[in-house]
Amino acid sequence: MKFHLRVLTLTVLLGSALLLTGCHRSGNTGLAQVKGRNLTAMVISDDHVIAPSLHDNGEAFDTYAGNDAGADLKYSATIFKAFIAKALATKPDIVIMSGDITNNGEKASHEYVAKQLKRLTKQGIRVYVVPGNHDLNNPITRRFKGKKQYEAEAIDAAQFKQIYAKAGYDAAVDHDSHSLSYLVKPSKKTWFLMLNSAIYKSNYQQGSSTVGGGLPDGTLDWVAKVGREAKKQHATLIPVLHHNIMNHTMISQGYTIGYADQVREVFSKANVKLTLTGHIHAQSIKHKMINGQEITDIASGALIMGQHYYGTLKIDQHTGQAQYHATPLDVSTYIQQHQGTKAVKAYQKYDHDVLYASGYNAALSSLYEDQDENHYSTKKIKTLATGMGEANIAMFRGTPVKITPAITAWEKMPDSVHLKQFILKTKNLHGNLKWSGDVR
Repeated sequence: MKFHLRVLTLTVLLGSALLLTGCHRSGNTGLAQVKGRNLTAMVISDDHVIAPSLHDNGEAFDTYAGNDAGADLKYSATIFKAFIAKALATKPDIVIMSGDITNNGEKASHEYVAKQLKRLTKQGIRVYVVPGNHDLNNPITRRFKGKKQYEAEAIDAAQFKQIYAKAGYDAAVDHDSHSLSYLVKPSKKTWFLMLNSAIYKSNYQQGSSTVGGGLPDGTLDWVAKVGREAKKQHATLIPVLHHNIMNHTMISQGYTIGYADQVREVFSKANVKLTLTGHIHAQSIKHKMINGQEITDIASGALIMGQHYYGTLKIDQHTGQAQYHATPLDVSTYIQQHQGTKAVKAYQKYDHDVLYASGYNAALSSLYEDQDENHYSTKKIKTLATGMGEANIAMFRGTPVKITPAITAWEKMPDSVHLKQFILKTKNLHGNLKWSGDVR
């Protein structure tokens, strides 16, 4: 989620209304279904990895990474490897990735991620992925050397499916024959519906990746069919997709899926009670009543941002009760083990500064732009910008901002002032890190 709010027009391809038939086959990963009472999944989203081979940490890359709206792109590969190490130590049944796997869909980055994921699958950990809006047909793939940046090779849908064959597609027991959506059954009673909500067919024509997302009517028909089958089998069905199925923040255009009411209606009829999404980069948990039944949408905080959250979802397959909690990834310890104390200090400073600066600089620019009208002093503008930097960190962490003099300064501002409502809402960020409930 870029704080500068580069929101593109939401275009959802529903007009074609293609009827998509599911093709059934047994997953061929060689792993037996989970037989125990409990099933555990580690959940991440928006890791935005750029392969180390695509940059030299030179001037061009440093400039690019420093302007990535708070994302810790400079350490993206290191953060991802730290997660892999955590997963290998934790040994969950499943690792789930809900899109924006790569920085901008570079083939080299996808191949780098897939190579890291192979370390998990070799240890018997199932991996299921879906693409995000950055991952396919991206016209702004880049590599960096010295003071210059160059085009890099992108991938299409067929290549995505091939690269991640061992990260979900080979395990599919049913799939939407006209998209990258598929169904996996890691156990008899717990199914994950991996849905491709990314829209990418017109990316090259428009010169950028499409932020908004949607599911064509045909895919929704397929979801309904899978839902009916899950009901018959008394199985828990959990959809995983990149775009949110309900609004999580003040900013929803391009982040909440197109025709969300229709999507939620289909999910409700399929007895879906929990969905796993990402995209907004902020750790957030929201609920909505649909047809008298509550659906919970957990948007995973971006692995590349701030606290570098990963989620842990534990399901009691006998009762259908589940627990979820978000945990900050300990990247510092990983760097300490592999690079030493000096590297840790450099990482910690950069990690904080890049996220803080994205909020601070955005507010600074906005306030200076209106200075002729508001007549604020330079000192006051810097105080308010400091508050925006603090609130920006809080929003992505999903926890309340601390009340500092800078936040108090915003509280005293007129309600008409741009950004005030955003700042105030970060005072009430509760209930985003833990959840428990019935998923069946």
